[in-house]
Amino acid sequence: MTNFELLQKTVLFKGSNSEEIEMALELFQERKIKPNATIFTENMPAEALYIVKSGSVRITMMAHEGEEISLLLLGPGEFFGELALVQDDVRLVSARAESSVEILLITRKDFHALLELAPRTASRVLMVIAKLLAMRVKVYSDRLKDLLLL
Repeated sequence: MTNFELLQKTVLFKGSNSEEIEMALELFQERKIKPNATIFTENMPAEALYIVKSGSVRITMMAHEGEEISLLLLGPGEFFGELALVQDDVRLVSARAESSVEILLITRKDFHALLELAPRTASRVLMVIAKLLAMRVKVYSDRLKDLLLL
């Protein structure tokens, strides 16, 4: 799959035309990650959003007493690190390559350039991120209620 096809198929760029995808693609960087390599860890500065091109990435969080909890296993076309685009903060989770992984990444700085160059495209990306965050708030809110009612 080409990088263009990857962006075209990911939910982040749903509704974008070829010209918009080509413009966005110029701002992405491609990386190859070795199996078991750490992509980022909790409390690291959050600087980029990542899209899995090939392979799989595990998202984890540290619990009490150093126990690592697996949250997600992501594959081709899925993205992670989205909070980096909307806030200048640290990572809340860790990401590790489960296999050989190819990823595309866009830094916050380059995403801000996309906001200037193609505001319609960038606003669609932000809407997808907002919907994802809203869904997660609901899921974790329900889980928290269940825990509190035990």
